[in-house]
Amino acid sequence: MKPVRYTGLTIAWWLVGTPVSAIDVQHSSLVELEAAYAYKTGSWQKQEIVWRPEWVTRFDSGARLTVIGEGRFDAKDKLDPGRPDQPFRAQNTETVFPSDHIDLELREFYLDHYAGDAFVRLGKQQIVWGQADGLRVLDVINPLSYREFILPDVEHRRIPLWSALTEIPLETWTAQLVWIPDATVTESTLPGATYSLIPDPFGEGRLQVNRPDSLADSDFGLKLSTFQRGWDLSLNYLYHTIDDPLIRIDASGQQVLADYNRSHLVGGTASKPFGDLTLRSEVGLESKNRFQDSLTGEIINTEVGSYVIGLDYSGFSDWFISAQFFQTYRFTGTHDNGSSKEQVTVLIRHDAMNNALILEALGIYDLNNKDSLIQLEAEYSVSTNVVLRAGADLFFGDQSGTFGQFQEASRLSTGFTFSF
Repeated sequence: MKPVRYTGLTIAWWLVGTPVSAIDVQHSSLVELEAAYAYKTGSWQKQEIVWRPEWVTRFDSGARLTVIGEGRFDAKDKLDPGRPDQPFRAQNTETVFPSDHIDLELREFYLDHYAGDAFVRLGKQQIVWGQADGLRVLDVINPLSYREFILPDVEHRRIPLWSALTEIPLETWTAQLVWIPDATVTESTLPGATYSLIPDPFGEGRLQVNRPDSLADSDFGLKLSTFQRGWDLSLNYLYHTIDDPLIRIDASGQQVLADYNRSHLVGGTASKPFGDLTLRSEVGLESKNRFQDSLTGEIINTEVGSYVIGLDYSGFSDWFISAQFFQTYRFTGTHDNGSSKEQVTVLIRHDAMNNALILEALGIYDLNNKDSLIQLEAEYSVSTNVVLRAGADLFFGDQSGTFGQFQEASRLSTGFTFSF
C-alpha cells in the first residue's frame, strides 16, 4: 500500500500547493451484506460484508480531494480463492489480501482543481466514455474485474487507474484529454475460481501474463463533446493497450500465455430524446486486435469495428424500458467462427410504492452462441439509509457459450445496504 499512498499524496500536494489547509472534511460510508446461493450445485457462492468508506476534503485553494476505499470479508472465499497473484495489475493498483477471506483496496484517490477555465483531475479514478449500458465500445479506458463475471454493476467492476484528466471548454465544444500511465489490464480470476475465464490444461501456476510497461506503454486519449440541435455528440480517439488478452497455449513449455497489443481506437456517440423515446448510438473502430484460429493455430491481426444502437422508452408511468443491439465485426475472419458477433439486451424497470420499491429485469442474449443471462432484482428502501435486496442471476445455453459456460453458477441472492 505504501507506493499507492505516497503517489497519491504527491499528486495532492503538487496540485493544492503549500501551505495547505482543509476547510471541510466530509465522510460517508456504505456497508453491504450479501449472500449468493448456487442452487444447481447446492452450495453457497458467497457470504460477504463489504465496506466502502468515502472521504471528501475541500481546501481553501478551491481544490477537492476524494478518497474511496473498499474492504471485503467473504466467509466462503470461492470467487477469488486464497491470496491470489495479481499478474493483471500494476504494482500501485494491486489489492491487499491480509488473509484468504479479506481483501482491501484503495478504490479511488483523486484531486479536482481548476486552472483557469480548465478542470483537472489527477489520481486513481474511473474515466467513463460512451452511451452504451454494459456493452463496451468506447468505454475501454478502465479495465474490468471478472471476479463475478459481469453480474455486479459496471461501476464496481471497473478497475480505477492512476491517470490524469483535463477538460477544456472550446466555445460550443468541450475537449477532454486523458493520460493513463497505469498498465493494469482486464482481470480474470485464476483457475479454480467460480467465474474463471482462463483455461487450465497444465494445472495451476502455469499462467504467464505479458502485461505492458506502465510508463512506456501509457494510454492517451482525446474526447470532443458538444450539444447541437438536441443531439449529444462526441468524437473519441484513444491510443491504448487492448485490455482483453490473446490467450495462447504453449504445449512445449506447458504454459498458458496472455499477450497484449497496442491499438488506435476512433469512434463517436450520438443521442437525442424524441418525446418519451431516446435514441442512443455508439461506434468504434480498433486499428488492430489479434485472434488465434483454433483450427490452424494462426495468429491473425485485424481491424475490429463495433457499434451499439439503443432505444429507451419512459412513456408509461413508473416504467422504464431499454433495448440495445450490439455488433462487433472482424475485418479479417478466422476458419473456426464467423467474422461478426451480435448481442441483444433488454432492460425493464418498474418503480412502485412511491419509489420505495424498484423491480428490475435485465436480459442479455448472444445471437451467435444462442445462450443468455437473465438478472432479476428487487430493492426496497426501508428508510433513507437502509435498502433490502433480493435477486437471481440465471445462465442459459450450451456450456461452450459466453453465458452457458456458467450454467452451474446460476444463483439466488439476498442482502441489504446500510449507509451512514
